[in-house]
Amino acid sequence: MPRASFLQIAAITIAVRCEDERIAWKWHEPVSRFLVPPQSVSGVTPDLTLDVVLMDASPPPPAELIFDSDAVWRLYRDGDGFRIDCRSEAFGDTPYKIATFDAEFARGTIQLRPDVASLNPLDYPLDEVLVANLLARGRGVELHSCGVIDGEGRGQLFVGVSGAGKTTTARLWEGTAAAIVSDDRVIVRERDGAYWMYGTPWHGEAELSINTGVPLAGVYLLTQATSNALRDLSDAEAVARLFRCTFPLFHDAHALDFTLGFLQRLASRVAVRELQFVRDPSVIELVLGGAAS
Repeated sequence: MPRASFLQIAAITIAVRCEDERIAWKWHEPVSRFLVPPQSVSGVTPDLTLDVVLMDASPPPPAELIFDSDAVWRLYRDGDGFRIDCRSEAFGDTPYKIATFDAEFARGTIQLRPDVASLNPLDYPLDEVLVANLLARGRGVELHSCGVIDGEGRGQLFVGVSGAGKTTTARLWEGTAAAIVSDDRVIVRERDGAYWMYGTPWHGEAELSINTGVPLAGVYLLTQATSNALRDLSDAEAVARLFRCTFPLFHDAHALDFTLGFLQRLASRVAVRELQFVRDPSVIELVLGGAAS
């Protein structure tokens, strides 16, 4: 009996299909929070449709290497499309998972080695790599950030590199915020002429992530300081600092152009400011006062 699951991350729909009963996996937290019932996507064309099959015994053919993560995955040119090989010392020297895609990342096939047929086919790193490629094809940008929905239902986005204070910010807002969509990675998309922020499954130390999106009211670049202050930024400085916190596809010139253009439009439409802050709830009053002004 064919099985199908549907993931929605930042209103991007990924359909995962499997007809082989020998392949069995479970969806675990936090990714399972982003599963949606089939009836909710009835009539919707998925952004990406994936078929999961068992790998045959033949090794993957030679191909042009495009990008090497120097860790667990490599990206190759595969005819008119792409191939991602996933490797791990835990599973030997050969790829344990191979995924092939068309040029637009609209259709793909994930092959699992028979000895790992119980692994979730979208387990790290494939889920993050796929979403990065889908976003870079005109859909939006993912940022190292903490996304807070304030008491008025407005999206407040706190952006920063590792150690800047994203998890600290999330904990400061707990109990005050209506919700925290993620304490580490948030996706921003343009929708109906406005910018929206969305939670992702990839949380930080506070392990906060929910599957929802709200209009974005303000963007704050985190800087730890000895007192709280907001500093206005030029669009150029805002874009440069935001870009440092994205997940850019450096091997894809078109994707980089889109990402930079998206950030430029974002900075021109939504207030992007530096937030100098101390680790104290008093910073919340400053942000809410600035949002109301």
